[in-house]
Amino acid sequence: MIPLWMELPCSLCVTCGFCIIFNVPARKIPLCLIVGSAAWMTYEIFIYFGLSSVFSAFIAACLVWLLSNIFARAFRETSTMFIIPGIICLVPGSGAYYSMLAILGHHSEPFSTTARETLLTAGAIAAGLLLMGSITGVFLLLTKKMRVAHSEKNRRS
Repeated sequence: MIPLWMELPCSLCVTCGFCIIFNVPARKIPLCLIVGSAAWMTYEIFIYFGLSSVFSAFIAACLVWLLSNIFARAFRETSTMFIIPGIICLVPGSGAYYSMLAILGHHSEPFSTTARETLLTAGAIAAGLLLMGSITGVFLLLTKKMRVAHSEKNRRS
């Protein structure tokens, strides 16, 4: 197991690699690195304190959405540019690999446990992004309506 202090440089390297693969502009790579490393460190810290990997992935995915939208609005870019490299570290690729290895070896017990954990983690990532997207959409809609109502009130006065 990698010590917690070594997780940060590893997550930076992984996120940087996926930024290069997905052709993120060079001036935006540091922002993607912040998103990816913050997500991974959040995930690892929650695991360190004894929470489940599913809940940790959910919270980390919520953080990815939040940071990605903040950066997207601040720098007038699409949030996808920050979400994809930021979320890649959380994807349970090893769980999918070990699930397939177990099913091909006709080991039903290891398959069921690893497949369940993998699917729950992937679902938690999707649910975190979906929940934060919904909350952000409602928040933006309410603030827009409040601005319109305030400007109409000022126009009447």
